Amino acid sequence: MRLAVAVLLLAVFVVIGVRLTPPFFENRQLQAYLDQVSTSQESAALPLEVLRIRLVDKARHMGLPVHFDDVRVTRGPAGPSVDIRYVVPVDFYFWTIDLHFHPRAGAR
Repeated sequence: MRLAVAVLLLAVFVVIGVRLTPPFFENRQLQAYLDQVSTSQESAALPLEVLRIRLVDKARHMGLPVHFDDVRVTRGPAGPSVDIRYVVPVDFYFWTIDLHFHPRAGAR
């Protein structure tokens, strides 16, 4: 009986881990892209709205639920600063968990 409960708990933890890992991995990829964009010379020359559109398109291409209102781009003396806030709903069979992410890069 104890072995069955232990195996069941292990299976539940594996399922939770498998469902929660991809959003964190995708956020890490988005963060790496933001770091790259915020330091590139090309981005420094782009208008802020064009940069914002590119960031939203990239996030959507990655499958992230990022909308234009979620992205804030400002320009300082050191270059562009990017701030994104978005929520990824992770659906389990009986409930949904909202994971909140806040990647940012550039001069602050």
